[in-house]
Amino acid sequence: NDGSKQVKIPGRVLLKEQLSPPKDATMLFLLLITTALASPTSTIKSVASNSLNGLRGAEFQGIRSLSRGALQQLARSRRANRQSSHRLGERRRVSASAENFPALKNDLLIRAARGEQTEKVPIWMHRQAGRYLPEFRNYSDRFPFMHRCSTPDIATRLTIQPVERYGLDAAIIFSDILVLLPPLGIEWGMVKGKGPVVSEPINTPEDLVRVRTVKQSDITSELSYVMEALSRSRRELDGRATLIGFSGAPWTLLGYMVQGEGAKSTAAVKAKGFLYQYPDASHKLLETITDAVVLYLVEQVRAGAQMVQVFDSWAGELTPELFAEFSTPYLKDVATRVKQQLKEQGLPQVPVSVFPKGASGHALPDLSNSDYDVISLDEGIRPSVAREQAPNKVLQGNLDPAVLYLPKDVIKAETRKMVDNFGTNKYIANLGYAVDKSMDPELVGAFVEELHDYSEAKNGLAAPAAS
Repeated sequence: NDGSKQVKIPGRVLLKEQLSPPKDATMLFLLLITTALASPTSTIKSVASNSLNGLRGAEFQGIRSLSRGALQQLARSRRANRQSSHRLGERRRVSASAENFPALKNDLLIRAARGEQTEKVPIWMHRQAGRYLPEFRNYSDRFPFMHRCSTPDIATRLTIQPVERYGLDAAIIFSDILVLLPPLGIEWGMVKGKGPVVSEPINTPEDLVRVRTVKQSDITSELSYVMEALSRSRRELDGRATLIGFSGAPWTLLGYMVQGEGAKSTAAVKAKGFLYQYPDASHKLLETITDAVVLYLVEQVRAGAQMVQVFDSWAGELTPELFAEFSTPYLKDVATRVKQQLKEQGLPQVPVSVFPKGASGHALPDLSNSDYDVISLDEGIRPSVAREQAPNKVLQGNLDPAVLYLPKDVIKAETRKMVDNFGTNKYIANLGYAVDKSMDPELVGAFVEELHDYSEAKNGLAAPAAS
């Protein structure tokens, strides 16, 4: 009541802007749980449940691990409130399906993804919305990660920032691949110094009883904040760039569900062990996840996504043999079923892309025989080899991110070399992985500018840019 500015969090819970995250956010989290459990008033329980739904996966920087009991109570509270949320989600789904979005003025990326000739090479970058941008840090320094993801106005602003700064040809929605875990019945959170952590990982086949079969109503209700951010971003972009939605791949999501944390520090030993030890249970779980991924991507298109990408971030953790058995079939199934459902539901037939990070060297021949329009490449494969292995696909990638730490003349030279090797048709420029928080925004901008200038000059439509 001191008149200070307030910030809205999903679920209509207000926080004072000057509260110091994460301490006060943590206290709010615990207070909401206590209130919901102690109060006999269903209204209070409903508000607390909705608020926690928006705060799930919250990044409590002062806590080394999340409370398992708190997450269990959160899951029970979310289940109790699911029926009313489904009705709300259905109303939002119908509304979004009838929405008229601004026409796409810059369709460079869409035309390239369809294999059409373009006047210059389109470009966007994995993790282009990130801490390397000072305008991004204006939000990340104040708000925890999942609050940024689950607050549509913030997610929209972060999605559009890189397009406004660099004139990129696509914006990718600011979100996370793990937002699909809670609808599957798996709770997770961000832990300082450790990254994403699953509270109760899958350890044995018996644990699969905890995994839910996801319905469309689960997607529209529990991930309504993603859909709202997509719709807002599509409107605010006003046709300046293609809007990309995304999901984690079935194997990558299984990896988190079983490993319980990221593969970077664990080499995915436990997750891979699950595949070896319980192949039948692994396939069963992958089928359930695949169903959810398909529904999620289709709803993103309904909400405004003009292209969708499947991130198989853990692809490189598998041997070629394991990848062929436990990833490739499900990746292919996702592309086929997404396109089929888009057609059946009268939704736009958007391009579908896949990024098998770390597996480009062996995954391309199989993925070239799939319904993906675009295959994104890491830096571990030569463009000439990729063209030979996937001659029928549009390729995306694959500048080594390390180049963006070097002087501008080196960045320009390597950018030109990449364009020369890929050519200017059936090609979308990107990095072999992602923009890092330690990169200089000016050097990132040099890459984007040179890519546009040089590829346009190479097509004979403009004078070559000066070195």
